[in-house]
Amino acid sequence: MGPGPHLCSRQHGCSQAGPADRHKLDFDLVVGDSRAVTAAAFREPRLRRGRGQLATGLRALLAGIARGRSLEPVVSIDGPALAAVLRDAGARDARALELKAGRPPWTSTGLRAEPGEEVTWMVRGRASLGVTRFDAPSTFGLRIGDGAIQSMPAESGAAVTVTAGEVRVTNLFPGEPLEDGSVALDRTPFWLVRGTWTVVVATWPEGLDVADALRAVQTRDSTGLCEAELGRRAAPLEPPAGWDLHPRLPRSHVHHRCVDGLRTELDRTVGIVRTPVDVPVTDTLRLRWTWRVDSLPSELPEDTLLTHDYVSVALEFDDGKDVTWQWSAALPVGFTYTCPLDHWRHREFHIVARSGTDDLGRWVDDERAVLADHRVAIGGPAPARIVRAWLIGVAVFQGGAGRAAYRSLELVDGDVVTTVI
Repeated sequence: MGPGPHLCSRQHGCSQAGPADRHKLDFDLVVGDSRAVTAAAFREPRLRRGRGQLATGLRALLAGIARGRSLEPVVSIDGPALAAVLRDAGARDARALELKAGRPPWTSTGLRAEPGEEVTWMVRGRASLGVTRFDAPSTFGLRIGDGAIQSMPAESGAAVTVTAGEVRVTNLFPGEPLEDGSVALDRTPFWLVRGTWTVVVATWPEGLDVADALRAVQTRDSTGLCEAELGRRAAPLEPPAGWDLHPRLPRSHVHHRCVDGLRTELDRTVGIVRTPVDVPVTDTLRLRWTWRVDSLPSELPEDTLLTHDYVSVALEFDDGKDVTWQWSAALPVGFTYTCPLDHWRHREFHIVARSGTDDLGRWVDDERAVLADHRVAIGGPAPARIVRAWLIGVAVFQGGAGRAAYRSLELVDGDVVTTVI
């Protein structure tokens, strides 16, 4: 890190920590104005952390095996029959295919869409990576020509063609969808994913009322997907006003407005919403928020690939990295770790702001020194500005559920207060 704050921890050989400090160490950060700022953030020595992660992984593995046995099977659909129903409804063309979830992007549907035409998709199936299981809607992606990746948090969706092109589909996981429409890989190859999805895609003539067409045939559709698509159209989901969905995740809607502010509702789902802010990073900048977590999506430490389910607030810096402060089920307050997930491990860093179940269901206040935590969690040159605030919710790796609400979120630097919620 070069000249600057002195960090003292057992990881660096300091022998002053006693038994009472087993799970919490204070880093005294001496800032430019000689005032001491304490950031409760630490990393365990590698050997201890490795042992802990191994124990967590074994527990998660056993729980995942049991969970897989208890899951209700996915009801299969007759893809060709559904495609025929859509053609009868007025689709210019409709095709069905069996999509291997472990096949790299992209698979052609055999359809070509013209500008102004609507493309509708319906998909059903379940895939797995080890003991992690996900239903098709959560990671399904569709692309028309060289356009943006389209996705929906439901078994059906639709998009209007902007530029003519071939219609292709894919499972996005474990890839990362990029804003240019490509899908990037990190360490985990697609071929490790198991499972097959039934996909039906239709193109509709420009000007046709697709909803009316679906209503005319929904009684003939034994899958119920036409009815589901009509329901989705009648009540379209959007992120809370002033917030947007993170572009590097499949589209999802787990954050909503509520009487208190914003709420997070997780049920085997994942989502990030972001809102722009423009705040300089200084030694005196603090993040304050009030939240109520009713249920946590994990009962195990969240710092492994198998257990990374959590709720948190986060700040994104102008260098593209972010620090996220989470409520952990089992990790000690102040614990910090690099995100264990592919792609995110390069840019996201976690700090446990609150831990355990004692305060669940109650409104609680938390406050963190932003730059002090950044120095410990990330290190290196300090960023100049904060560009976005996030809310994060994850409950896909263990297939659980979580509920949280946020009543306030603000950045405070002396007398300057930037209100986010």
